[in-house]
Amino acid sequence: MAVYLYANTTKHKVLQSNKDMDEHINSNLLVKYLEVFLPSIYDNWTQSHLTKLNNETESSSDGIVLDNLANTFILSVSDSQKRAKTITFIIEHLVNTDEVGSTNNFSDFEKILPVIMAKLDKLTEKFDDPIAWLRLEWINQVSFTTWSNFQQSLKGFKRNYYRSGIAFEGVREPWLLLTEMELNANACLYMGNTISHAGVNANNLNVYLKARHGSSQIPKFSDDLPVISFNTAGVFIDDHTGECHHLDTQPRFKGHRKLLPLSAETTQPIIEMSTNYLARQVQPSGQYVYGYFPCFGRTIDTYNSLRHASSTYALIEGYEACHSFDAYRNDEAKLALANMKVSIDNAMSYLIEELIQTYDDKAYVIDTGGEIKLGANAVAILAIVKYLQVFKGTPKADNYHALAEQLALGIIAMQQDDGSFIHVLHSKDLTLKAKNRIIYYDGEAAFAMMRLYGLTKDARWLDCVTRAFDYFIEAKHHQAHDHWLSYCSNELIIYKPEKKYFQFAVNNIAGYTDFIKNRITTFPTLLELSMAFHKMLLKLDEHPEFHDVLAGFDVQGFYQALHARANHLINGFFFPEMAMFYKSPQTILHGFFIRHHSFRVRIDDVEHYLSGLIGYFDFLKTANYPKLAAKKYQSTHNVVHTDNEDKNQPVEVGSQDMKSVLSANMGR
Repeated sequence: MAVYLYANTTKHKVLQSNKDMDEHINSNLLVKYLEVFLPSIYDNWTQSHLTKLNNETESSSDGIVLDNLANTFILSVSDSQKRAKTITFIIEHLVNTDEVGSTNNFSDFEKILPVIMAKLDKLTEKFDDPIAWLRLEWINQVSFTTWSNFQQSLKGFKRNYYRSGIAFEGVREPWLLLTEMELNANACLYMGNTISHAGVNANNLNVYLKARHGSSQIPKFSDDLPVISFNTAGVFIDDHTGECHHLDTQPRFKGHRKLLPLSAETTQPIIEMSTNYLARQVQPSGQYVYGYFPCFGRTIDTYNSLRHASSTYALIEGYEACHSFDAYRNDEAKLALANMKVSIDNAMSYLIEELIQTYDDKAYVIDTGGEIKLGANAVAILAIVKYLQVFKGTPKADNYHALAEQLALGIIAMQQDDGSFIHVLHSKDLTLKAKNRIIYYDGEAAFAMMRLYGLTKDARWLDCVTRAFDYFIEAKHHQAHDHWLSYCSNELIIYKPEKKYFQFAVNNIAGYTDFIKNRITTFPTLLELSMAFHKMLLKLDEHPEFHDVLAGFDVQGFYQALHARANHLINGFFFPEMAMFYKSPQTILHGFFIRHHSFRVRIDDVEHYLSGLIGYFDFLKTANYPKLAAKKYQSTHNVVHTDNEDKNQPVEVGSQDMKSVLSANMGR
């Protein structure tokens, strides 16, 4: 997958060399793809298009004509460089919603081709480059409301989580449609980061309505203005790959291509693409492009040294994963890895030369505002240790070992007599700025010291962690459900398999699995937490004397939550069929976003998604479940096969059956 992305870059440069000829070629190619895929598109359409308005919609529409919505199509295209242009068109008499069981045949549906061809010819003029992405949608669900009721209903949705389109009556067009993607990408229902719920942004809505449908059609927004809320089904055609993807319509997954539950095979290309995305954010100086607010193409101009280091750690993890994939065996793929390695070295050099300052035998990462953060030192150690593990023959080894020790001594200097850590110092004189800032720092520090101990076996680092963990246990840090603490406890039990550490790991996730499974946001650190706990369960298999730490814990429920969370993470991935609606698609393509933060793509967002999915890939590849999952607790937790006709029928579970049961994606 990553190799193909590099090949596309070359292809695109060739295309630009003769724009007029290539626009004609590309337009013809897209039409050819449409012709080839039209039978499949027709099958999708017949199964999913709006066939009959429900009684509730008809009774509430107050005489408003809605029938033409069933014959309405929405076409969006982009050259992959600029925001998509979207138009609406109607194919008359394709569907008659007044006739029950109204049918149509493929020859009727073929009427769509010449219409799309004509639209493509016109839309091509809107772009500098040839059209590369085409998205065709049709309405599959409609509900009627008024402007006043619609605005009130938005208060029940988390910001950017209103997942439908809206339409108003038009002047030249029957309806002025704005799809979910259009509304989100133009921040039409986003009122700012201080408002937690969705709401109409009048300025953004008016600007986009004018651009999309013309100023003469902008409605007067009276309280009783008729409004239609609608959902769509559809397809996406990628000229770069020659693929046609059917769009998902399930509530959590709608808007991007339909996917089966993740497997090792389907998780691998996501890891490849997101690793390459993160590598591309590293500039020649070694500093990252920190992130984007993509609706209007805004670059995030602030910077964060801690996130620079932690993202570099994840980038090295991604490199390691890609290096292990069979797809990276040919010469072109090796070149892609070499380019990735250049990005890693540049990012490491920037970290060491620009962000780290030495103080006698100690070293600290300096962040903005002259702050020394405990967590920044920790993730710098993680990046250095990971670099040394992955690039074993590096000539930088001695220097990196020495620097890691200095950073670790800096952490020890921030540890108090009771085992707790000071979180923030002033860089100018190492005086206290904040005893506590965020609990993440504690877990990061302990995890980093354990990783360094694993590399060097220096007892100072292990002693630091055991003292810290005594404090974490007494202070009930498990109540934070922090993924860093889960990572750390998992590392600690490798060298000190004591019951109290296993118990802490269980307490750190106990009572949290429903949240992991059902949380509406993608929340990628929940997958990291889950993968670390999974590894702890494997380790617990080796210590039957400690199995009682799981008393009352639903292991099967945990694995259902883990799989659901991993699959939900894909809803935060910028596939091209979503990226095309934002101002600068190439800046976000194959990155990961945070929906409720204006679809923000930031290096640490990508970091957490990537780290979690790498752990999940390793899990899927081996399907190595702990024996505990099929052992003595099964008597209190019935396991249900997802393909049984009687869904409530418990089944006997052997170790092999357990793999198939737990692997089922319960969240889809």
